[in-house]
Amino acid sequence: MRTVVVRFVEESFRAVTVRSRGKVVLDWSEGPSDFSDLSRARTVVLWDAPAMHFMREQVFRGPGEVLALQIQEKVERTGFFRSPPSVFYHVEREEGNTAQVVIAAVERTHLNVRLESLWRHGACVQAVVHPALAVAFLAAQSFPERTLTVWVEEQGFYLTVTEGGHILSLRFVAFDNLTGPVESLVREETAFTRDQYDRAGGPGISRVLACGPLRRLLDPSEALWASRDMSDAVQKAAMEHPEWFGALCVPAAFNMLPERVQAWNRHMPWAMRAAAALLVLSLGQAGLWGYWKHQARALENQARAVGTQVAYRADVAQKAIPWNRMAVLQEYRRVSETFEREPRMDAWMVWLSEVMPKNFRVVRCALSKGGEGARVGGAVSTRPIRRAERPAETAQAPVLSLEVKGNAGIAEAHRAFGALLAVLKERKSEVFSRFDYDEKSSQAVFSFEMRL
Repeated sequence: MRTVVVRFVEESFRAVTVRSRGKVVLDWSEGPSDFSDLSRARTVVLWDAPAMHFMREQVFRGPGEVLALQIQEKVERTGFFRSPPSVFYHVEREEGNTAQVVIAAVERTHLNVRLESLWRHGACVQAVVHPALAVAFLAAQSFPERTLTVWVEEQGFYLTVTEGGHILSLRFVAFDNLTGPVESLVREETAFTRDQYDRAGGPGISRVLACGPLRRLLDPSEALWASRDMSDAVQKAAMEHPEWFGALCVPAAFNMLPERVQAWNRHMPWAMRAAAALLVLSLGQAGLWGYWKHQARALENQARAVGTQVAYRADVAQKAIPWNRMAVLQEYRRVSETFEREPRMDAWMVWLSEVMPKNFRVVRCALSKGGEGARVGGAVSTRPIRRAERPAETAQAPVLSLEVKGNAGIAEAHRAFGALLAVLKERKSEVFSRFDYDEKSSQAVFSFEMRL
């Protein structure tokens, strides 16, 4: 990941680009040196607040609002600030009804002005941290044993005690404006801090590390920052400017960036993904629209070409056929269509010959229009066996009348009549039927009418 760390110096700024993979810092480089080069860069700002106070306190457990009130009260009791500061805290551990919290209180005067100068040039500011906290968290992450880190700059020096990834204390000592940086003051305060922890009865300080531009006031050696999370090329730079790399180690709880901006940063990746998905969807819809427009235009051209061809052929046909013969052609077409709609009696007769029961034959077959003269004639027996309701007649609907005769016993005649009626109903659902039987001659007569 590429991160630009910016630290303001009066009206200008100094920036370095740090490249990391996870928690491991790979390398770094100077720059960018101009505001315009910060456009779209992931930026972390080191803010030298006019006043910063670090403390560890024990408070009663409770909801977040209750914790915040207790912490705000403890900060105000220190008398360190003239106006209410911005307070940031992190609950380190909870035991019973109490909680151990780590607190940092700072004044954010003129911070918004600095941030706006970065935003105007398109910088993506992800965090604002105090340089002293950056050095302290870098030391806490780098050295598991109890360590005193003395970060010496032109205005003064910070003494930070860390152990096991936690900051035990953080204190600032300023140089006198007249005398400037004094070596004796740095050594006295360092010895005083070590003596404090030795008298506390617990484990003493096992390592003292001097860093910063004026680290030689305490330790003139050229030692490296011994951290497994830094490459060899970075460790030497970390002795001079540990805040550059510690800016990446500060927890989110101590991010001084306004909450509304942090919320924007949290939601921006999802908004970008949603925008990309909508863009892809829009492009897909535009592509489909273009494709179907092309298809519609092709069909329109094809229909226009076919219409032109039909019009041309119609014109040719009109010129080739005299007007006095057009009525003859139209009448021929009407008769031909009427003939095509007429039922095929030859097909019916072939089918009847295939389904006709044994010992029975068709003695009469007639086709009438609209049911006129469609009733089956013949002798009427005094013993009608079965008759269905005559279907409603429809104008101009052809009706087929069949009369079937055969010699058979009454039982066989019933079976033949039922079988023939069944196959007729498979072909036409509405069939008018009649069964007559003459016992003297053992002759059965079947009559059927059906609409075709």
